[in-house]
Amino acid sequence: MKEYFKSPPFFITLGILIFVGLMTFIFKDRYVVHYENPSTIKITEKWSLPRIMEEVSGIAFLDEQHLACIQDEDGIIFIYNLQTKKIDRKLQFAAKGDYEGIAMVKNVAYVLRSDGRLFEVNNIYAENPQVIDYETPLTEDQNVEGLCYDQKNNRLLLAIKDKEKDKKADYKGVYAFNLTTKKLEKKPVYKLRFDAPIFKKLNDVGKAKIFSPSEIGINPVTGDYYFLDAELPKLMIVDKNWNEKFLYFLDAKEFPQPEGLAFDKEGNIFISNEGEWDPANILKIAIAPVSHKAKEN
Repeated sequence: MKEYFKSPPFFITLGILIFVGLMTFIFKDRYVVHYENPSTIKITEKWSLPRIMEEVSGIAFLDEQHLACIQDEDGIIFIYNLQTKKIDRKLQFAAKGDYEGIAMVKNVAYVLRSDGRLFEVNNIYAENPQVIDYETPLTEDQNVEGLCYDQKNNRLLLAIKDKEKDKKADYKGVYAFNLTTKKLEKKPVYKLRFDAPIFKKLNDVGKAKIFSPSEIGINPVTGDYYFLDAELPKLMIVDKNWNEKFLYFLDAKEFPQPEGLAFDKEGNIFISNEGEWDPANILKIAIAPVSHKAKEN
């Protein structure tokens, strides 16, 4: 046996194993990019947020100059001015809590707490707007973080981050809150399945076990659904028929904790990142298509 470890076949086998391991390490990220990422994400503008918005967890487009923002510790809506880079107004709507998403329906803001409770803030431009809160069947166990307005179907969409009530469920659901009845529908409109083909290759190379939605949004131009994941920063695009299209890994240096997502009327994308030692920020991004062939070169 000792002679074998000194023999040429042993050193040849060892060399092959080292070479394969090294190539796997070098090219594993490139392989993932080629599988599901035929585009590059570019930051076109950046806004560093004041310290009070360090825990920014949700953003919604108001107009060309303003975003409505929330942070996950206080029941406050911040009206942030993109031109002056300052807070124009603060609107207290509830006590302290873990607020994770905001959606605008004309002048009415809906804010989502992680335990599934929704707060309706009527006319955010009023001095003392009326606030109504709605309880849903979702709880803090589901850790609901994603919220957006689905104008076409007159509903809000709520995305579960952690787990379904049925612990044996092989999916995480997106649920619809009917804005006419003000009730949450029992069955999910979309199931983010653990075995979805878009995740298969990623699981094989150990990059992602499952997507954990921190936000959901609808592109007003394409009708596509966008999902953010803040745990391992990712962006997934699902078409209007709920078919998964693309999954992008985000640069963790640029997107350390992507929690908020908004679109302007032209479909431009805004993503907010919570901050710890660095300031929280809002990034305007563009997704620029490139071919696989060009990327390999």
